[in-house]
Amino acid sequence: MREQERDSMDEKTFPPAARPAGDPARDRAVVDVFLSAVLHPDPRLLAAVLHPSVVARSEHGTTVGAPAVAEETTSALTHRAGRVARPALVGGALGAVAFDDGRPVTAVAFTLRAGRITALAITTGEDRVRALGLRFPEQ
Repeated sequence: MREQERDSMDEKTFPPAARPAGDPARDRAVVDVFLSAVLHPDPRLLAAVLHPSVVARSEHGTTVGAPAVAEETTSALTHRAGRVARPALVGGALGAVAFDDGRPVTAVAFTLRAGRITALAITTGEDRVRALGLRFPEQ
């Protein structure tokens, strides 16, 4: 993505507008599998939940394709040793939030279709993440 295009994206892009539309329990299970596969690197599990042409958008640009998105998201959520990630509602969308020393530092909102993740919106920075309207449903 060109820098001018990235600069013109408004913050409403993060997270995506999609709200859970499928089976909430199944969609939550997909998010749980995704987090497990990212936090304990398992390419097979990631491949099972990411659509082959998945798109990830962040303030750094757009990434397309399951292998590249898996690498980017794994890095964003597990950048530092000891980082913890939890499932969350990010602006109303299913997602996850990574914490460093109890501070929310990265949020990922998912768009799911037919049991696979088709799009992710990644937001970094404690202030930006806190502004997303995070909710942590009971497990």
